Amino acid sequence: MTQSTSMVAAPEASRRFILEMRGFSDAEKSMLSSTFRLTSRRQMCYVEADESDTRADIYLINADNPEALEELARRNIGVPNAHSPAVVIGRTPVETPWPFVAKPIHWMRLFENLDQEMQRALRERSTRAAVNNDWDGATMRRSSDQKISVAPTPVETPVRETVLVVDDSATVRAFMRIKLSPFQFDVDFAETGEQAIEKASAKANDKPYNCIFLDIMMPGIDGYEVCKRIKSNQKTKSSAVVMLTSKSSIIDKLRANWSGCDSFLSKPVSEDDLLATIAKFLPSARDIAKA
Repeated sequence: MTQSTSMVAAPEASRRFILEMRGFSDAEKSMLSSTFRLTSRRQMCYVEADESDTRADIYLINADNPEALEELARRNIGVPNAHSPAVVIGRTPVETPWPFVAKPIHWMRLFENLDQEMQRALRERSTRAAVNNDWDGATMRRSSDQKISVAPTPVETPVRETVLVVDDSATVRAFMRIKLSPFQFDVDFAETGEQAIEKASAKANDKPYNCIFLDIMMPGIDGYEVCKRIKSNQKTKSSAVVMLTSKSSIIDKLRANWSGCDSFLSKPVSEDDLLATIAKFLPSARDIAKA
């Protein structure tokens, strides 16, 4: 039986914070920015600083860059402080006043650390007027509290991406439902290759799926054939196809590549790999890659 669900529950009030990255290469920033786009679907979301943002709400520091660590140790304007904290990431733990997240990055752990530090900073900001008689309520304010210190800054609702999960395993479908739920994707499910082709074709009459997670071994036609048909159809070929596979031999990967798939996820699927793949195939992330 085909399963379908639309994940519509969204946070009541999202709040946007400016995140400045220090000590990262352009390639690293591009990857991080793509993943941070996923936070636009959370109650606390983080966006990269641009030229219009004069001050950061929170910093992300690359501990693998000595210059970034040296800058972190300074105590002047433009570096982390109680009102504008930091989270540090790197391959080797370092001693800093700020939380450290090891590489390779566990994305949910990083999001949780950002949330905790930002909540602590907001509490500090809310007490400024009471303890600083010279503070006029406007000077040196950041984008997230320009008007009222604790008022939420509404975030424009992002365009909802659509996802199809194709797997005959109820366990895998349940895992994908749970992991995709916090990001408010519109998600459909199929248990066979035939159902997947039918759903992808029907969806293409409106707007093709942004991403299709496709198991290889299924009853009926297998994932290789499903991928070939999706990629050979003018209406559905724009959908990114990510193969879900417990097969890791060179022949299996060659067959997947020949069928036209865009990427792989090994079973059991890890949460971090899933988030990185979702970020990679968001329309906005794909536009940056083509620029």
